[in-house]
Amino acid sequence: MNPSPLTFLDLKFFRVKIETDFRSKIKAEDFDFFGATLGWSVKHGREENDGSWWVAVGFVVSNENSEVICPYTIDVQALGIFSVSEKWAIEKHEQLVYENGAALVYGAIRDMVSTVTARSLPGGIMLPTPTFVGTYNEFLKQANNPITSEIEQETKE
Repeated sequence: MNPSPLTFLDLKFFRVKIETDFRSKIKAEDFDFFGATLGWSVKHGREENDGSWWVAVGFVVSNENSEVICPYTIDVQALGIFSVSEKWAIEKHEQLVYENGAALVYGAIRDMVSTVTARSLPGGIMLPTPTFVGTYNEFLKQANNPITSEIEQETKE
């Protein structure tokens, strides 16, 4: 195993809102998110004073106007703080932080949701596994669009 050029320094949760939706008729462990309304966001930046990077990830499962009712409504937002090895090419820092950092923060969100719901009435639920590969290029495209400067996406799984 080789060490990563990205070091995860800290993690903070801004919001952890997980509520049972009693309209759902399926056990959480059997829920597959197909047809569910999911939303996510990624924001990032660099601290000039110490050179660290931050990545904020938000994930939402909304049952409002959704074809499929998830056993939970979920709204979780977390922030990761990272450093990048000086041995890593400087022009690759931002993409590394954006994609890999977002994956690490989302993994922590998945773990938080799994832990909280494990003790909840409908049972434990595991959020879907996304890939953040290529999301930095999407961010760059949207950053060049004057209407939006962040990725926010709502999908039907």
